[in-house]
Amino acid sequence: MEEREKAHSGSRRRYRKMVILPFLVISVAAAGAAGSGLTKAKVQKAQKTISDHLYTENHRSGFAQLNPLRMEEYPEITAAVKDYYSQQEEETGFIESYDDLCIYTKEGKYLGTYVAFARYDMKIKDVYTRVPGLSTLYIVEDKENGYRVSASVEDEKVKSHIQKIAAHEDVQALMAETQDAYQKAVRSDALLKEALADLENAYKEA
Repeated sequence: MEEREKAHSGSRRRYRKMVILPFLVISVAAAGAAGSGLTKAKVQKAQKTISDHLYTENHRSGFAQLNPLRMEEYPEITAAVKDYYSQQEEETGFIESYDDLCIYTKEGKYLGTYVAFARYDMKIKDVYTRVPGLSTLYIVEDKENGYRVSASVEDEKVKSHIQKIAAHEDVQALMAETQDAYQKAVRSDALLKEALADLENAYKEA
């Protein structure tokens, strides 16, 4: 027991020293570039690609009946999102892995764009229990380089549209299911609960 407490104390100190990314279970796509794990250059490049689609609006995308949530519908998008999370694992100091990734998509505001909801179980270093999570990502089709994945969007119209899509009943159901799984995981593991509290406090201080 004493050894576990010493290890636990050491883990907490390491968490506080790390550059913390938002670990919130549900993030609505316009969270800032600091939470995306992308470099400034990559974000700017993704945003330029987004702007290239502004001339062709997808008018049906805002209607839930015409734009249902699709699970693993687009293999190319799924592959791009998994690559994005592999990069996250390398760039963050406290996340060991994102397991059981499942990608849900809806069409975005403009043709060639998508809103993706990535459901995963996040493994924090030194904590056994995995954290169920759901993140919102904006996907832009780039005919030259494939699909670009971003957790940061500056365009206010796009932000507003993503929030509208996130309010769709099928997305809300996915969010509620993830939130329930998250709460169960936290209740089941006191070490996880304390680690998450440390991460949240460190993020607020940062």
